[in-house]
Amino acid sequence: MLPIFVSSTFVDLEDHRASVREIIRQIGAVDVAMEHLGARDERPKDECVRLIQKESKAFIGIYAHRYGHIPKGDTCSITESEYDAASSVGLKRLIYIVDENVPWQKKFIDHGKKAQLLDKLKKRLLSDHVCKPFKNKDDLSANVAADLAREFAFSVYPKVGSRGATGHIPRSVRDWTDVRVGVYRDNRNVFLAHTIRPSKKPGQLYDIAIYLIPHRSNDPKYRRSDLSDVVEAEFFLGGYFDNQVFRVNNRGGVIGITTSAYGPFLCTCRVSFTDEERLMLNRYIDFEMGDLLKSPNTTLQPTSALTRLLG
Repeated sequence: MLPIFVSSTFVDLEDHRASVREIIRQIGAVDVAMEHLGARDERPKDECVRLIQKESKAFIGIYAHRYGHIPKGDTCSITESEYDAASSVGLKRLIYIVDENVPWQKKFIDHGKKAQLLDKLKKRLLSDHVCKPFKNKDDLSANVAADLAREFAFSVYPKVGSRGATGHIPRSVRDWTDVRVGVYRDNRNVFLAHTIRPSKKPGQLYDIAIYLIPHRSNDPKYRRSDLSDVVEAEFFLGGYFDNQVFRVNNRGGVIGITTSAYGPFLCTCRVSFTDEERLMLNRYIDFEMGDLLKSPNTTLQPTSALTRLLG
């Protein structure tokens, strides 16, 4: 199981921590938290550092308006030391910072030197990570659940297949098969796909290519090996793109558009065929592969059609 260390100050974020720890357990991971040491801000620093460096595979940092306890003789809080420990061994760090506009109890807001140290820490976190803001414990736990599922998919999702999780044979395999065949046929074996790359455009996260791909099939109703029977496709991306419809013609089997965006969105596409039939397709344009693209050890080879789209 995946051991995940949960770091934060305690008295101000007790309920938030409980929600996050519950999410960790629900996905089948192990929460490594100060609660196991006797929950308090003055927890033993050396033991926390050991747990992070020796027994954890991931780190969740939650930050609000308290810097945390500074042990005698130290210059930084245990909370910041925990982050440093995770950084020193290269753990994946998921960082969450409370929305500054959310009302907060005054007794849980630092002032003076500790406020300055907290501000410095937050600036450091924001410069080194994509930090998710949260408004309340439910907002926080939802973000954590989504991030863990994305970052540790191969640890938290059950593996299926010949040596993976055991499935069941449905009473009627034909019913399930008919659904799959029906989707292929409804789509005429044409589907939307997308890929992303880091954007150099100011204010945007990724450049995105959205395009049609054929599902090669010998289905007697819709045999398909290419997109030669597609005349054009019209792409609608929503309000952030001024509610415009972008029409593109088939250019030798290359049918798609490119754009840039800061966040995920839904693409709706209307495809026109040579027999005058039209088909509506949808694709959620997510950024789930973003971190993989940032890895220096990852090389993705685009298809020839995609290369022509991206240029």
